[in-house]
Amino acid sequence: MSHLHLPDGVIPPLWIILGFVVTAILLAPAVWELRGEEARVQVPRVGITSAFMLLAMGVPLGLLPLHLNLAVLAGILLGPRAGLLAVFIVNLILALMGHGGITVVGLNTLVVGSEAVLGYYLFSVFKRKIRAGAAAAAATVVALVFSLSLMIGLVGLTQVDPATLVYHDSHETEHPAAGHQHEGFPALSLSQFAQIVFSLGSAGIAAEAAVTSLVVGYLLKVRPGLIFEQKSADSQVEDGKS
Repeated sequence: MSHLHLPDGVIPPLWIILGFVVTAILLAPAVWELRGEEARVQVPRVGITSAFMLLAMGVPLGLLPLHLNLAVLAGILLGPRAGLLAVFIVNLILALMGHGGITVVGLNTLVVGSEAVLGYYLFSVFKRKIRAGAAAAAATVVALVFSLSLMIGLVGLTQVDPATLVYHDSHETEHPAAGHQHEGFPALSLSQFAQIVFSLGSAGIAAEAAVTSLVVGYLLKVRPGLIFEQKSADSQVEDGKS
């Protein structure tokens, strides 16, 4: 939902490079962990979770021009590092399918990946106080508000015309109006863009929180280890270091 629907040639080169550099730095530990016995467990989970995220994104939300990300769910199931890796895979596949530009993959990974990382840690805290389903919903709400705010901040920092994101057809591969006002559409200020994002996003946040809560609740009944296994694995790593 916080995905930057931008074609190639819109984001300034400096921000494209920064996006990929920071993403590579953050992904390096996740890739390093996926080796040996750990790879035999985590690689299939990353693949299945990525496929599930792509499937969920194809489900229409009625009249809302939004789609689910389920990045928080990925963080809960995989942990923050592998969850970020799953987000990168999903964004790369979407870009190859024309859903946004290749050059925006780095920034999109940071924006959507923040949901996986923040959602994981929030869920770990919330589930100590409330039931896991409610904890998943609360973590999703906070993480999505943060990622939407991050997306709006990036739009402001990169000085992209907010109308580009609102009116852009995500299946286009070229953007002849880059840097110009969209013909036939009114220009948007950053504050107006933020109002649109949070007005539409509130319904999307509620939908994603509900889905994440339901999936977590279901998995707790059939495979509870999928929810809490990442925590135990982290504990084992810490125990091994001490």
